[in-house]
Amino acid sequence: MWVDNVIHERRIEKRKKVKIMFLIKIGRLFSGRGIVKDINQHSMRLMCPQLFKPRTTIQSNGYIGESLRVMIPSDGITINGVIARVDLKKGEGAIRISSTSDNSRWQKLCE
Repeated sequence: MWVDNVIHERRIEKRKKVKIMFLIKIGRLFSGRGIVKDINQHSMRLMCPQLFKPRTTIQSNGYIGESLRVMIPSDGITINGVIARVDLKKGEGAIRISSTSDNSRWQKLCE
């Protein structure tokens, strides 16, 4: 019996591995901090156990589609996006970027 061990990449664009501290804000109810793990022009993966942790009232699909604002103080960039995926066991989430405060600075950071 033969088993296919090939992992199929779901992403269209490759991501750049980074380790950047960020601040996050979701409406008026939540603010916190975490680490950006990887980025590309249209998305980013965030590690923020404070936000993406198991809760009895919210399952992982309860996060999907929520808008949030990510601030990267070291680069002076604010990113607005929508939560696309969460991994509650790892305390991570991926966001789809809808806008940035400085597109040229963001593009340079992604290179």
